[in-house]
Parts: sequence; C-alpha cells; structure tokens
Amino acid sequence: MSDPSPSCAICYAPPDTCPCESERLAIAVEQAERRRMDEQLKHIREWVIEHSRIHILHAFTRLTSARKAAHTAYLSSLPHYAIYMQYSGRPPLHPQAMAQLQAQIAEAHAELKRGIDADWRASVLRYPEVLDYFYSLVELKLPGDRSAEVVNPPFARAGYADQGYDQRSPKEGKKKKKVRDETPAPERPRRERRDSNHFPRQNAPPVVPTPPIHPGYGPYGHGGGYSGYGYP
Repeated sequence: MSDPSPSCAICYAPPDTCPCESERLAIAVEQAERRRMDEQLKHIREWVIEHSRIHILHAFTRLTSARKAAHTAYLSSLPHYAIYMQYSGRPPLHPQAMAQLQAQIAEAHAELKRGIDADWRASVLRYPEVLDYFYSLVELKLPGDRSAEVVNPPFARAGYADQGYDQRSPKEGKKKKKVRDETPAPERPRRERRDSNHFPRQNAPPVVPTPPIHPGYGPYGHGGGYSGYGYP
C-alpha cells in the first residue's frame, strides 16, 4: 500500500522532502501578525511612550526645582546681593566689591546651567528602565484552551468548508440547506435510463472532489486571508 500522506501543497513533492510548507507558514504567520497585532502594538507603544515621557519630565522638574531653590539661597547669601538687586544691577558699590559680586553671580549661574544639564541627562538616561516598567504593566491575555472560541471556531461550525467566516446563524444555514435538499432532482430521459440498465457501471475508484480554492479565512469574511501563503 502506498503512503497515504498528502504531498506538499506547494510543489507537490513527496511528504517531508521539501521546506515549502514550513516556509510559507512562516510567511503566513508574519502576515497574520501584521493584520491583527500592528494596530494593537501601535496603541500600546503610544501609551507606554506617553506615560514614560510624563514620568521623566516630572522627575526632571523635581530635580531642577531643588537645584533652583539652592541657587536662589546661595545668591541671597552673597554680600551686597540684596542692594545689587534693589538697584537692578547698578548699586552704589566700590568697583572692586562690584566686580567680585558680579563674578560670584556669573559663576553661580554657570553652575546652575551645568546642574540643569546634568539633571536632564540623568532623567533621559532612565528611559530604558521607565519603558520596561510601563511595558510590564501591559497584559496580553490568551483565551483558555477549552473556551468556546477555541474549541468551536467559525470554520469548524461550517464543517471546515472553505467559505471564510460565515456570519450567519446556524439556524439560517440549516434552513437554507433544507430548502436546497427539498429541490427535486431532474428526471433523466427515458433512453438514458434504458441504456444504463443494459450497460452496468464498472467498479472504479471514488472520484475525489476538488476543494474550492480561496485566499483563506480572514477576519472579515472572504479575502484578507493568508495572501502570499503560496497556494496556487
């Protein structure tokens, strides 16, 4: 008895002798992921980025607020700083005292700028940690193996017929099938019936029906299936 295993659906080679089906399955999986997951991944990515950015900005604001408060306290502690501010930077001071005060103020401003840059760098460098945290909050939920959607998918309810996802109710489908079954078969001509009695049929192997060829099952009925899977 010959091997009843089906030949390759792509190149018709003997079973387990070519990589066609596994390669085309990998392509079909990638296409299905793009159709079903790209939009969800885009939404998740935007949500994670938005909340991560908000957290980074809040952390930076807290750091700079403390640094600016320390900067203001330091300036207020400088000699003659109050009168310097009172006269809008032109106080009646000795030139030497004025030069020293201006140098101290300039150095304090430069130190504040360096500190703010360091705070921003420290905040931005935390992005990997923050992104990982918010991605960890996302829940990917798979249905149970015994759930109705897994055990009895639409193509199983249709008897695995190559019809795509039939959205009609089972009762409607049975009703239409019943109407078709009640249609009387056309009567053969009398001569054909007589000839068939004189010439009995020979025993022959059963004729294998050719399955209909469709792109496959898609989420919206016909089409949108495993295009590119490689079937002729």
